[in-house]
Amino acid sequence: MAIDTVFEQVDRVPAACDAYTARQRAWYAVSAVCVAVLIAGFWNAPLVDGFGRDVASRTVGDPGALSTTFAQNGFAFGFFFAAVAGVAATFTACNCVVFAILPGLAGSGPRASSRRAALTMLGVFTIGVVVVGATYGMFIGSLGPAGIEAFNTREIRRSVATTVFTVLGTMMLLWGGIELGFLDRVTRRVSPATRAFVSQTTTKAALLGLMVGAFLIGRPFPVMRDFLTYAAASNSPIYGAAVMVVVGLGQIALMVLLFLAVVYGAGAHLSRWVSARPDRAALMSGLPLLAGGSFFVFYWGLAFAYGIGRWGFRLGWYS
Repeated sequence: MAIDTVFEQVDRVPAACDAYTARQRAWYAVSAVCVAVLIAGFWNAPLVDGFGRDVASRTVGDPGALSTTFAQNGFAFGFFFAAVAGVAATFTACNCVVFAILPGLAGSGPRASSRRAALTMLGVFTIGVVVVGATYGMFIGSLGPAGIEAFNTREIRRSVATTVFTVLGTMMLLWGGIELGFLDRVTRRVSPATRAFVSQTTTKAALLGLMVGAFLIGRPFPVMRDFLTYAAASNSPIYGAAVMVVVGLGQIALMVLLFLAVVYGAGAHLSRWVSARPDRAALMSGLPLLAGGSFFVFYWGLAFAYGIGRWGFRLGWYS
């Protein structure tokens, strides 16, 4: 059975609670949360951010120096700067959770049995990223040099990052809980029409896209802030929207390649895996969402607020 039947199988999968006991589901969920918290607690942000800055520096030059060169380099260079900034952010603490979205995107497959359906889902997901990027870019472009300087202050960017990623993390935790059947008593109270709409694969793909697009809003990555300074110097909401879309596409580029590799390269294996135990699809979708949500809530909502993270530094493992 090829990839064109995987999504049909997944779409008919029973809820996780139909195949796993409450204790089993709780054990899997706690394990996913603990692993995510450990990763967040030991995350070496200076190392990862430095890697991203090095990628940008080797590609376009020093982002900090380039941030104030809009008058010299102009509109066209901004698109190249945007693409590099997006790709450079791939492995930051903000963006690493995008890979937790991948199983949810693959695991919510559409009813149509074809690769085209998988690509349609990917397209809807990408549109969500583009919509948020364009909206945020219009805001950035309208700030101008003075406005972006105030917006880029350490206090503001940390507050925005904490708020955005804590909210996103909470949403992912709730979504993962629903996938694993922990919130059935709550979801049963929702109207059938609402449940039907939310359960549609296109709705899920769009929501995932909007969530990943929101990573742009919260990201405090230095290269990103340098790029925002460049984009805001245009004093053009339209230009800001255009280049921010490019950043959004850059931040999901690797995830998209992995998704396509699964669709075109590992379809038969994935199909057999799902067919052997269709209930695995709920776990494949729910557990990564729980892990990603736990990472965000701990890293941004708790570690910064209460100083309980940075364990590698406290233990002297990181310089």
